[in-house]
Amino acid sequence: MSNKEHFYKNVYKIAIPVTLQSLLMALLNLTDQLMVGQLGDVAIASVGMSTKIYGIIAVVLAGLSTGVSIYTAQFWGKKDTKSVSQVLGLGLIVGFAFSFLFSAAVFLDSPLFLSMFTTDVNVTENGYIFLKIMSIGFVPVMLTMMYSAILRSTGYAKWPMYASLITVVLNIVLNYLLIFGHFGAPEFGLKGAAIATLISRFFECLLIIGAVYRYRLPGAVGLKNLFIIPKPLIHKFFRTVFPLLLNELIWVLGETAYAVIYSRMGTMEMTAMTITFPLQGLCIGLLSGLASAAGVMVGNRLGANETDLALDHAKRFIRLGIVISLIVGGVIAAGSKLYVSAFNISEDAKQMGIYVIIVFAGFLWVKVSNMIMAGGILNSGGDSKYVFAMESTATWIIGVPSGLLLSYVWKQPVYLVYLVLSLEEVVRFGLGFSRIYSRKWMKNLVEDLTV
Repeated sequence: MSNKEHFYKNVYKIAIPVTLQSLLMALLNLTDQLMVGQLGDVAIASVGMSTKIYGIIAVVLAGLSTGVSIYTAQFWGKKDTKSVSQVLGLGLIVGFAFSFLFSAAVFLDSPLFLSMFTTDVNVTENGYIFLKIMSIGFVPVMLTMMYSAILRSTGYAKWPMYASLITVVLNIVLNYLLIFGHFGAPEFGLKGAAIATLISRFFECLLIIGAVYRYRLPGAVGLKNLFIIPKPLIHKFFRTVFPLLLNELIWVLGETAYAVIYSRMGTMEMTAMTITFPLQGLCIGLLSGLASAAGVMVGNRLGANETDLALDHAKRFIRLGIVISLIVGGVIAAGSKLYVSAFNISEDAKQMGIYVIIVFAGFLWVKVSNMIMAGGILNSGGDSKYVFAMESTATWIIGVPSGLLLSYVWKQPVYLVYLVLSLEEVVRFGLGFSRIYSRKWMKNLVEDLTV
């Protein structure tokens, strides 16, 4: 089998299950939005702001799970299964501490967190109940992400996909029952959507962990092998993960700043942006499998000291991402009007939503390329410090200042603000592309770590 054939065989094996799982989870969010969308503008905005709070913990856990994936992929390429279990143990310890504390804080004072994003009293009062219930599920989300990272990085990506498929079906059914009160179920409205999501997250967590131990997949070890971790691995892991966590924190603060900008422009503008989030998630989810596959496959090759093959894989992934995302961008731009028509909102909000979708479609290929380069390729070699510098510079020197000027000083419409904010992606692309061709990111992180 040629290198090209072997490359695409592994892409299909890893990228397709990850893509399907991401699409399923985006479908879950889209279903929530569409069903809640029948309750009106305020309900949609309430869910949107609550989702932004959840996004804080989600991205931090994503940074941690990325660190778990980086080391797992390289240890797997080195055929060191014991260290894979120890990496999982590290992820679980740190993840539990953060998710439990954040869950408790949000549960005890949900209105405080919502007030960071909006001054709309209607949104705060409605979002309060939704967010409080959602916060209970933060720890199960952490467990799902850590075990999924291990499975994907060792070539067992289909198992998280199966769990997500079952979860999405369950969530849709529970939404239908609990939001609208069908088949004798109580009609909880917005509260019902939160309960449905919470139940689904617990169920998904149990499915994935159950599958790991039932079928003896990577990570199915006792507490002794899971939590007895050598100090050299701990030190090296945190040297890599700390910039990842900082990067995710800086990113989420940037996204928070953007959310504040949009929300304070008005409820209609906030609604227009909020209805596009599920579609954006769906599109990014469609192509997220490429970034995951890039991280695993390039990481495997670096762990095996095959640097030339690692660089060849990196170039192939970038080209593949650009071609596919250009096609997807054209499709969603063409269908933007049909998409916004599914929401029960004002005509002005629908028109704004269409413009936002068109802007997103135009920048999709850049966003996807950056996701593959930063989230997949550069991180696979432990180049997290450079990624942190690249991401934070683009967000806080270009994105946030331009957004504040356009919205508050020059009073431009929300879609034009979003257009200018998206230019930061172009800067990231140039920095990431030049870094990959420099080969400075290509490091074997596990070469000096023994079993």
